[in-house]
Amino acid sequence: MSSVFYILLMVFVLRQNPNKRLNRICALAMLPFVIWSTGSILFVGALSKQEALLWLNIPALGWCTFPSFILLFYMEFTGHSKISRRPLFTILCFLPAVLCVYWQWSGNKIFSDVIRDSYGWTQVIANTPQLIFFTAYYVSFISISIYLAYDYWKKANIKRQKEAAKLFFITPFPTIVLGTLTDVIFPTLGITFVPPLAIVFILIWAGGFAYAILKYNFIALTPKGTADEILATMNDVIFLLDSNNNITFVNDAVFRLLNYTPRELQGKPFGFIAASYEDKKEISEELAESGTISNREIYLKGKDGELIPVLISASVVKDQFDEPSGLIISAKDIRQLKLTERNLRESEEKYRNLVEHALIGIGIHQNLILVYANQKFASMLGYSLEEILDKPIEDIIHPEERALILERAERRQKGSNEPETYEMRFLKSDGSYFYALISNVLIEYEGKVATLFNIADITDTKSRIELEQANKELESFSYTVSHDLKAPLRSIIGFSRILLEDYNDSLDERGQDYLKRIFTSARHMQELIDGLLKLSKIGRAELYISQVNLSKMCMDILQDLKTLEPARQVETVIAENVTVFGDRNLLRAAMENLLQNAWKFTSKNLRAKIEFGVENSEKGCVYFVRDNGIGFDMAYAEKLFKPFQRLHSESEFSGTGIGLATVQRIIQRHGGKIWVESEENVGTTFYFTLPS
Repeated sequence: MSSVFYILLMVFVLRQNPNKRLNRICALAMLPFVIWSTGSILFVGALSKQEALLWLNIPALGWCTFPSFILLFYMEFTGHSKISRRPLFTILCFLPAVLCVYWQWSGNKIFSDVIRDSYGWTQVIANTPQLIFFTAYYVSFISISIYLAYDYWKKANIKRQKEAAKLFFITPFPTIVLGTLTDVIFPTLGITFVPPLAIVFILIWAGGFAYAILKYNFIALTPKGTADEILATMNDVIFLLDSNNNITFVNDAVFRLLNYTPRELQGKPFGFIAASYEDKKEISEELAESGTISNREIYLKGKDGELIPVLISASVVKDQFDEPSGLIISAKDIRQLKLTERNLRESEEKYRNLVEHALIGIGIHQNLILVYANQKFASMLGYSLEEILDKPIEDIIHPEERALILERAERRQKGSNEPETYEMRFLKSDGSYFYALISNVLIEYEGKVATLFNIADITDTKSRIELEQANKELESFSYTVSHDLKAPLRSIIGFSRILLEDYNDSLDERGQDYLKRIFTSARHMQELIDGLLKLSKIGRAELYISQVNLSKMCMDILQDLKTLEPARQVETVIAENVTVFGDRNLLRAAMENLLQNAWKFTSKNLRAKIEFGVENSEKGCVYFVRDNGIGFDMAYAEKLFKPFQRLHSESEFSGTGIGLATVQRIIQRHGGKIWVESEENVGTTFYFTLPS
């Protein structure tokens, strides 16, 4: 019967979880008992002494090896598997068993003889060194196993593990005492009326295994059997509180966090480790209201007094009648997170101070809108921080460079390889500008691509000062030349007029012609000098940007032209309310030149028409001045905007060739472009753009 029980127990253990090492070792620990009990049946039932001596060695395979198997099982169960799984340890563990089996089977017997009793046969112990070795091996291995169970029983935090270890510690004692009495002491004393029953008493030990398996699930991987183990091995601290907020359970992580052992906190109120009364009060109020708490930051008090920041989550535990019976609280250590946050804040503060107090302007633009600027940058442009944020960057770029800089910025943010550092002019709030060296780099700002830039004012650098000095000298030279040229020209024109008016009759026809040519050439030269001076001034003049109504400006210019030549019949078409931003005086000069050109070159058309309007394109608004005048061959269009380049003779149409060059310079200074389309005897259209 005992053999059958051991076999059934082996099958039961393996079926619980055949892949688990602990299950397999437990089954192996039962195998010596199967061999021992089976051999004992054959030994006791032998018909002769020779047969009994033969069967005496069969049980030796069991009682010689079971201490080794038991030690391996106890080491695996108590968490010493790293040692027990080493091949050298396994060899050393089974070496005594192999020696004892060898001695018993080779004639150096531990049990050397048998005697006949009423119930069968009894083995006689041999007084040999082999017996002494076997006894030492048996006592040491079993003692170590029992000690491991005791130590684990005292240290385990999980109830099912403690109870299983308790059984493994207690059940060997009656087995060893009773088995030794019947199988060793009684035969030695000559008491033969009690049969050897050690293999039967081992059922007590094996029964403890079976009970632990069924009662505490220590060897089966089930939710019920592993719930405590999961809680105990979690990295987060777990507290279970009763209805009075007293601690009834904590897992192993509490020692790593607070240095308290679970036993030291058992039965203590939660307030014993909560750092502040306010935390306890807020937790109680929130749980009473919603039944749960999620990621609330509080401080727990460690055993050494350290205040430890944690994130806690808590919920009310209810019994089978849906009544609150306690709380479960999990706490996550966030000391490293708090340290990281503090270091990040310090780093941010350090770089913020560095940026805010930098001697250069620093800003960030995203989608061509300023989203950040330091105080230096705002001051350089004459704005407050509140005024400059959310401002389009085109508003702070000099009009002559605006189109290029905006196009470059857009390409850079799309990933194009654009120059990072270059020189440009910034437009200040009062309309003035300054030269700056700018450096750009792409960054991620609030999850999107942006451009971080820094600027240094280089207006007062040595090279800039030298350049400005050279410009001033050139301007002075230009003024001197023009003044020196204009003075004799005025004399020539003045005296020529006097001669023509007062002494015209004194000259013959050829002399009058020569004098008229001198007067006309002098007047033309004066116009050329005035045009050059005007063109030069446009390149150096300050831009004062404001809103300009081009429609009204064109109406006024055309009205002045009609007043000068009232006899002409010219149809004018002007788009309404076309407004732009620019320098009013310069734009007036540009529109005067364009409209005067149209007026002049339609003079031979009896049905003259001049039109001003605006068209929308992919690049924005395109403005135009169109006429149905004489037109020209587009092969010569490149010459049109160069000073003194004329496509018609002076006798056909008067002019200096400076007007369109002046228009181009004005449009470029505003950051725009100008081009022309024309067809001979059909008309001409001048197109130009201005940044919005």
